[in-house]
Amino acid sequence: MLKKEGLGWRIIRDLSRDNFSTLIGGQAWAIELTDSEWESLVMVVFDLFSQYQDIKCQLMGDEDITLELVRNPWLGILKGDQYGWSLKLILSSSSTSKRGVEVFWPRNVTNSVINAMRTMWDSCYL
Repeated sequence: MLKKEGLGWRIIRDLSRDNFSTLIGGQAWAIELTDSEWESLVMVVFDLFSQYQDIKCQLMGDEDITLELVRNPWLGILKGDQYGWSLKLILSSSSTSKRGVEVFWPRNVTNSVINAMRTMWDSCYL
């Protein structure tokens, strides 16, 4: 089991669980994800963060940016400025998954969340 958590967020991966091997959570919410949901979520978050990194140095003082990325079954929305960013993710219900969810991490925790995702992703694929 891999577990990372901090104030306002947590991620737990338990690969011994069959259906829902990953739990992600925020200040007042949590959801369990399948392996495929987790894998696609990580790719959305990494791609959004990469786009943000490429653009943030071009932003002026108080200029805000919103980046959206759709990758089935996720819609990721990164909102921020040159000093930080928040992340909203929407899991759409589909024919294989009869559930949908909307999650949010505020800008004071998003760097910790993405660092934990990177560590967990790398430890599973090394």
